[in-house]
Amino acid sequence: MSASAPQAERVTTIAGVGFHDIGFARTVDRIVEWARSGRRGYVCTPNVDYLVRSHHDVAFRESILAADLRVPDGMWVIYGSRIAGRRLHATVTGRLLPEGVVRAMDGEQLPIALFGGPSGVAQAAGKRLEASGGRVVEAFGPAMGFVIGSAEDAEAVERIKRSGARIVFVGLGAPKQEGWMFRHRDELDAVLVGIGAGLDVLAGRVREAPGWMTRSGLEWAFRLAHEPRRLARRYLIDDPRFLWWMLRERVGRRPDRDVT
Repeated sequence: MSASAPQAERVTTIAGVGFHDIGFARTVDRIVEWARSGRRGYVCTPNVDYLVRSHHDVAFRESILAADLRVPDGMWVIYGSRIAGRRLHATVTGRLLPEGVVRAMDGEQLPIALFGGPSGVAQAAGKRLEASGGRVVEAFGPAMGFVIGSAEDAEAVERIKRSGARIVFVGLGAPKQEGWMFRHRDELDAVLVGIGAGLDVLAGRVREAPGWMTRSGLEWAFRLAHEPRRLARRYLIDDPRFLWWMLRERVGRRPDRDVT
């Protein structure tokens, strides 16, 4: 049975996506609690790019909304919620969840699998997580051009099943990782957590933004400076629409009904 969404926590809708406003520590506790109890479920950490993309990608939107826990990744989601008058209180940085979960286990060592990234990345990330006290029972990534629903996908799911992992950190990148978790959420007896580039950061393949930039909402500038060709359109053209939608919502118009 899939894990049910929190009942006593406030859900705030931003750009058509309902967020659980519980903060980083409680998100980590929820993941560990589900893993201990043997419940299935998946966790999504939408950022502004997710919200913009979900308005024209119906399948992606469905996979976000089906998640058992949705928490905001990035201060710009928080700032946008304030502009719209629907205040979210705390961001949950997805790439920090693996180490946060290991710390919260307090030596219990629930079995963890890492899935995603180019060749060798998941393995390197696994070594770092083990050095932090985690028990990594499987770590691998799919080949280039990996297709959800393919024979390779079925083999990957079976490999994770055989590992006995109770938590699976998925680093396939959006929208593929959300589509993958949505498709396999009832097949794997584990909590699935989408962490995007989190495996690359753990493996030391991608530089991590300074903490003050993440806390202030300037991590996007750090990432843009290091990957301008890949991220320029996203950060300078696509994502600013989100703030415009929030301004419109503030004056009573619903962006999820009238988006251009």
